[in-house]
Amino acid sequence: MARRSWHKSADTRAEILDEAERQLQAVGYAHMTIGSIAKGLGMSPANVFKNFGNKAGLIDAVALRWVMEIDAAIETTTGITPPSSRLRAMAHLILKTHLARGEMPARLAIMIGLDYMPPPSALAFFHRLLQRLEMLIDDGIAEGEFAPCDGPITAAAVCDCLITILDPAAVLRGRSLFTVEEMTKKCDHLIDFVIRGLGAPA
Repeated sequence: MARRSWHKSADTRAEILDEAERQLQAVGYAHMTIGSIAKGLGMSPANVFKNFGNKAGLIDAVALRWVMEIDAAIETTTGITPPSSRLRAMAHLILKTHLARGEMPARLAIMIGLDYMPPPSALAFFHRLLQRLEMLIDDGIAEGEFAPCDGPITAAAVCDCLITILDPAAVLRGRSLFTVEEMTKKCDHLIDFVIRGLGAPA
């Protein structure tokens, strides 16, 4: 492939990320390299390094694009009341986004989890999710829907309860066993369980 003239721009970054996702799907994390990305796009490896620094930076940017998609979906639930309904909407949107993205986020999560730390953007998203859950729990306590509790500890416990929804690898495993309709029902059952645990005593 003849090399094209490239410059650092949002379009260039998007094309590199698109190619990275394509290669992650086709050959996997271990075989995707800065060189293979550059070759696939007909550019110099220096252009990839200029935009992302290294493979870790490129993977973080791919992960950031995915988590921003989920974060934007969660943001649409901000005004939903009561808090229990907001929690249900958040869980369903996360599940829906993972299912729409297909296998690659799960495969990448599994492969990175074997040998490497998660990308910084993924860790930042998780911390932001914990903060959202803590605020949701505080709202529920203020409205009398949830029992008084330690917000940060309870938010972490809610994440643990919902791990089969939050973790793309768990969603992929579930998809191999259940239909989307069955997984959606399971999501509701988990939320019902969490809400009962959070509920204020009668």
